[in-house]
Amino acid sequence: MAASINVRARLAAELKRLVRDAREWPMRDRRRFRNLLLDAVSSDAMPMAELLLRAHDDGLLRAFPDRSAPRAAWDAATARVVGDLQAQRFVEPGIARFVAESWAAALGPDIAPSARVAAPRPVVAPRQAPRPSVGASAASSGGQRAASTAAAAVSSAASMRAYRRSNMTFLVVAVLFTVLTILAFRQTGRVPAQAAAPRAATTMPVPVPAAADPPTGPRAEQSSVATGAASPQRAQSGMPPAPDSAAPTIPADSTGAVTRAPVTVAAAPVRSTDDIVLNAGRVFEGRVLSVRQQGVIVKDEETGLDFEIAKAEIDRIVTRDGRVLRFGDDNIPLLGDDDDLTPMSHAGHYRVRYAERWGTERAACGDVARRFAPGADVLIQHLRGAPMLQLAFNNGQRFNAAVRADGLFETGASLGALRGPDSSFVSTRISGRVSRGGVLHGVARMSAVRRDGLVLCDLALTITGERQPAR
Repeated sequence: MAASINVRARLAAELKRLVRDAREWPMRDRRRFRNLLLDAVSSDAMPMAELLLRAHDDGLLRAFPDRSAPRAAWDAATARVVGDLQAQRFVEPGIARFVAESWAAALGPDIAPSARVAAPRPVVAPRQAPRPSVGASAASSGGQRAASTAAAAVSSAASMRAYRRSNMTFLVVAVLFTVLTILAFRQTGRVPAQAAAPRAATTMPVPVPAAADPPTGPRAEQSSVATGAASPQRAQSGMPPAPDSAAPTIPADSTGAVTRAPVTVAAAPVRSTDDIVLNAGRVFEGRVLSVRQQGVIVKDEETGLDFEIAKAEIDRIVTRDGRVLRFGDDNIPLLGDDDDLTPMSHAGHYRVRYAERWGTERAACGDVARRFAPGADVLIQHLRGAPMLQLAFNNGQRFNAAVRADGLFETGASLGALRGPDSSFVSTRISGRVSRGGVLHGVARMSAVRRDGLVLCDLALTITGERQPAR
């Protein structure tokens, strides 16, 4: 899996490089400058690049001082640009700060890294020995000085031990406080979940058969023992005894098999955006504001900007409620549930025809199309909405294909049972589309490859067919 790309960091770095480059700054060609920005990331970052250039076009960069100004002036100007983007252009705070800081980093001075200097530890002053009396002798003065030096050393060592002990105590208290806080948060999150769960979910009733007579034999003794063992536990826990009518909560059929209740699946969250699928295959997420004669006005959710996309570039629009909107030949929106994305089944018998052979023109390949064509009758097996289908031809060949919701399918290669020219292996692949009306259009491609890897024939046949009525 490829590593994720930080789009904002790449855009900021590329903007700084282009501004520092004398050939591209000042900006002479706006379109070229934007394309150079997008080269660092991809075309999906078009709204973010447009927002960076719009800040330049609107004159917001005039708030920045000269590059020789102190850093405090640049920080104040960056905050002013952030406020202007939010108040005047209605840009979200995070995006506005990214735009302002990107231009400040590109136009402003470089920040010199500062080395952190550790603060020195306080020096414990040794205790001062009492001054000797005036009448003391020189020998006693020297002895007192030596004793005071030793006492100062002992006091300094004791102070250092006390300092280390206090640091260790503070560390232990901090670890205990962190552990207690985590346990408290876990217990707080677990209590509402236990309170919300129904009482019946904590116990599993024993399924009983539907017969009127009570069960007998070893199983009956085991069930009575289990019931007798469960009753003291219920009595000790303070829970009221369960009524007899609540025991057979799981129904049983005549054969004794226990039937389970269906699993309940929560509904999917409601979508808040529309998907605009372009002809190139890219999906643009946003909100459709209005539909004009030649284009659609879309609001981008990330940047908050409005864009106009031509109708000729739009394949379809999937609305928030799951409906599909397309545009006809006269640019009129066609909205309905009978679109190409509604799940359906393409199963049935099809009668197909082959035409328009093209490919390798060799004498040895003239008989390949007639011998290895899949056949005239095909049975398509497909479940409604399934992503796979199978094509079974009357000559015995079977193809497994991946199919999309709009009917486009593509099979894998199927190796023919017979050998082709020069003892080659002939493989067949089919791709095409099954319409909702039961019309099949596609191409069957046949390749003849020798054992040494040489491709002798590479032919293609056009397939057209219709679904036959049910017999």
